[in-house]
Amino acid sequence: FNILTTVGKYSNARMSMPSLQLEFRYDSGCMIAFSGRIVRHGVDGVEGDQIAWAWYMRDSVHIYAGVPSCGWARVDGRILTMV
Repeated sequence: FNILTTVGKYSNARMSMPSLQLEFRYDSGCMIAFSGRIVRHGVDGVEGDQIAWAWYMRDSVHIYAGVPSCGWARVDGRILTMV
């Protein structure tokens, strides 16, 4: 899983997840957790200063916990890329 946090002085940021047909406000201080391997996602450019801080769960954590990794999202046999 990924946990994304954003901080800074900016406005009107939106996190989109088109494969789920979702869009969220992505204001400063916002945290979003999801599987970046499964869910296609992206953020449009904004005016101002923004820092995105990302935490990624490594495959070794899945192996240690005995939980299988989900693999990459695919459509028609092709791996989806981030927006």
